[in-house]
Amino acid sequence: MKTHDFAKALTQMSRLLRKMPNSHMDELETILAPPQVKKTAEIAVSLTMLASLSTYGKKEWEAIISEYALPIELRPKDAARDVLGKLLRYLEANSDERERVSREANRGNTSSELNSALKFLLKNG
Repeated sequence: MKTHDFAKALTQMSRLLRKMPNSHMDELETILAPPQVKKTAEIAVSLTMLASLSTYGKKEWEAIISEYALPIELRPKDAARDVLGKLLRYLEANSDERERVSREANRGNTSSELNSALKFLLKNG
């Protein structure tokens, strides 16, 4: 880097620092650090929910997919975790469908424990 390039970088840095709150230099790292994507507690709750969802069987997941008319192709040899994985991937990739299922789940057409878990998952996902 040449001296003029370094001077330009310092000028830009000084503008940036002036726009920020007047803080001690010790706090600079925490101010400039990117925010955590999710807090550890939120991740723990999500993992707990995912673990509880894995206890449901293939027939129950097939019923949910059928109830919400989701175009997910299931094979006879798919295990429950495969069906759950397909469902989660589909909902992740299709935000419109995720919103539709969330709306329908919140209407309360069914009161199954699995549907309640799905509502929670979609609300917090």
